[in-house]
Amino acid sequence: MKQWLKPLLSLLAVTAVSAALLFGMDAVTRRVIEQQELRAVQDAFSGVISGDTWQAADTAGESDITVAYRVLDADGVLLGYAVTVAVKGYGGEMQVHAAISADATRFLGLRVGGNQETQGYGSRVTEEAFYSQFDSLAAPASLDGYTGIEDGTQGGASSAPEAWKDGSYRAEQEDYVDGYRAFVEITVQGGRITAVNWDAQKEGSDRTKKQESQAGEYVMTQDGLLWHEQAAVMQDALIDTQDPAALVYDADTGKTDAYTGVSVSVSEFVRLAAEALREASPQGQEGGTEGGVENAASGSGEVDGVTGATVSSKAVVRAANRAYVFAAALARENQ
Repeated sequence: MKQWLKPLLSLLAVTAVSAALLFGMDAVTRRVIEQQELRAVQDAFSGVISGDTWQAADTAGESDITVAYRVLDADGVLLGYAVTVAVKGYGGEMQVHAAISADATRFLGLRVGGNQETQGYGSRVTEEAFYSQFDSLAAPASLDGYTGIEDGTQGGASSAPEAWKDGSYRAEQEDYVDGYRAFVEITVQGGRITAVNWDAQKEGSDRTKKQESQAGEYVMTQDGLLWHEQAAVMQDALIDTQDPAALVYDADTGKTDAYTGVSVSVSEFVRLAAEALREASPQGQEGGTEGGVENAASGSGEVDGVTGATVSSKAVVRAANRAYVFAAALARENQ
């Protein structure tokens, strides 16, 4: 063998050995990471579902499904499905961990992980009183007729409760107060509130408070939201809750801390909204407040929302049912 060839062969041998070692280390590292990730998932579902084998399900193309597993016992019998769904709550994204039975007909339990919900309001969806409603609950879950499941999706009904009669409705104050007469205009389409306008007519002028606020002529604070921006928050809140009675405020002060950035009194907005919708309510049906968490459902499919946290409650229900729909698809694959 030529002398110059020996060093080259030695170098190639060292390179091959190094590559093999690196490949092996990479494989070991990947397994360690996968095991750590699985332990994190199992911790998230602690008290909801457990099993000896967790088989990862394919979630490709499911942007809102964070993880999904088939959970089996030591004999390989399917116990159920563990599905984590990312959903937008009131304060931001929430991680909802839902366990569904092997036949995908009921929930085994539910937990809410990372979230930014308002303390004392939306954060209460992380309390046992809310969680316990999902124990052995028939799927899909429903909150005052709301499921969050889109039309045509397996296993669910429309997310839009047909609670109001279609039309345009308006209510206004009888007199001017501090130079303005407040009014609320509401549009109902397809049985749902689709548009809300809260404003106030300026006395002796064709301008409104919202117009003045947008023009910088009506200024309440230099730091927080302007009046028209706060009005928009409450308008959106009504569209989301679909019921003025579900809006939360202090009866003594008329103010609220349930809606980020809102410092103005909202009691008159709630009153006028309820008055405007009086004609929109079907005969014999009155808009009501949502129930407290103490009235837990038991296997009926119905759950009670957290009082004052309609957005958060609905987000959890929507995520839970998304997990159910995904689990139902996996169950059909097993048939």
